[in-house]
Amino acid sequence: MDSAGDAARSLPGYQIMETLGQGGHGTVYRARQLAVGREVALKIDDRRLRTDRDKRRFMREVTAAGRLSDHPHVVAVYDAGVLADGRPYIVLELCPNGSLADRLREKGPFPAPEVRDIGVHIAGALAAAHAAGVLHRDVKPANILVNRYGGVALADFGLAAVPRPGMETSATREALTPAYAPPEVFDLAEPTVAGDVYALAATLYALLSGRPPYFPPGEPPSMVALMAARLGPVPDIPGAPPELVAVLRQAMAYDPADRPADITAFRDALAEADLSSPAGAAPASWPGPAVSGARPEAAGQGRDARTEPPDAEATRPGRRSGLSGPLLAAAIVVAIAIIAAGALVAYSIGGGPDHRSSAPGANAAHRDPGPYGGAETTARSCPAAAVHGAGARCTTTAECWGGIVSINGNVTVNRYDCLVGHAYETFAIAPLPAGGQTWDEHALHDHPLVRQVCSRDVMARSRHGDALRYPPARWSIEVIPPSQAQYESQGLHTFRCVAAITGLRIRGALFRPRS
Repeated sequence: MDSAGDAARSLPGYQIMETLGQGGHGTVYRARQLAVGREVALKIDDRRLRTDRDKRRFMREVTAAGRLSDHPHVVAVYDAGVLADGRPYIVLELCPNGSLADRLREKGPFPAPEVRDIGVHIAGALAAAHAAGVLHRDVKPANILVNRYGGVALADFGLAAVPRPGMETSATREALTPAYAPPEVFDLAEPTVAGDVYALAATLYALLSGRPPYFPPGEPPSMVALMAARLGPVPDIPGAPPELVAVLRQAMAYDPADRPADITAFRDALAEADLSSPAGAAPASWPGPAVSGARPEAAGQGRDARTEPPDAEATRPGRRSGLSGPLLAAAIVVAIAIIAAGALVAYSIGGGPDHRSSAPGANAAHRDPGPYGGAETTARSCPAAAVHGAGARCTTTAECWGGIVSINGNVTVNRYDCLVGHAYETFAIAPLPAGGQTWDEHALHDHPLVRQVCSRDVMARSRHGDALRYPPARWSIEVIPPSQAQYESQGLHTFRCVAAITGLRIRGALFRPRS
């Protein structure tokens, strides 16, 4: 029996009946709430809330979501709390008919009238949430459930706000699914109503077409290809009502200012859309050839994926609606050329450019990477070096990073030239600790020595120059372990602590070099 199962069975007032499923961050059980004799869904999250601040935040979010329980299209929240080991749990209405993602996978695209009705219902649920000051942050087919009466209901309000254990990183980035997330969150922007509008539109597009927007037939695109494709128009859906597609397209505008003013305006536009579909509808406009060559070996896609885009200033147009036809195609090609030519450069740990992989240390198979993965390090003026027993140091030259992709704990990351706009910079590097010899970032985050090295205190003392203008609370901290392949095949047993200023792209070095 796993620890989550032990915890579930020891939770007072509930009888565990069976495991319903396991996801990237937790386990869901069918349980009986003994006090009232009803069956419920009990979700126990794998992430641990270490601080009182994190626990208060979780309970505040869940309490706010619980006030929406009387809405007919919100999955009811019955109970919530934090277990003795710090893992949050939430007790929800049991929806025995699965999710829209299940149905999409089993039966394919939905009829247009049903897609419109689902959109109106879920937009109504989001309107109630926004009026109560609650953002969902992770609207997608898997989070829209079918209740026992056949109605649709939006789930996972509370757990979308669970912060990363002890690191206080953005809950939006932790929860988001790239296929449905709005482009602005990849720039570490704060979540907004416009983000929920985009995610619902992307969800409805997937229900109507059979796959998310910008996904060509066949395999999912790489993260680089996905972000580049978003520079172009939302692809048409053959046979779908053009007016409905137009409503979805506006709600998925790259610039949030071009989207409907709020979720209510989007709901009204959906309700009024003409569903007549003329014969000979236009073919899909997926620009596959323009981006197919940009697929990096280490890119991925999944439920627990996280990523950043290429340099936003280098690739993002002010208004996407101003580009069309040949000019748009040229813009996409230019964006890919920028990525290939140096705005997004893949490096090996401790080495020079390596265009074969976006993962650090990818070319280290034929040499011993050493305790710091081949990187040149120093203990001089390095706050991390003071952490007892960690062997932590600082890199002698600045290391800057863009995209972080994590799929089931397996991380790949894109290294940037520090003169190019980027998200993260390394502030500490260390060998994997005893008891933490793993490539799995989820397990590594919980190791006490890693938490000390990658702490907010060490990060704050590592800042210099312009970095001091931003208070420690403004920074997001991540841990970059070796990828699974690097760990198992290349003997790379090094982790990095990196930090970003939430909501800003960085130019230049904020931690190294330092005299």
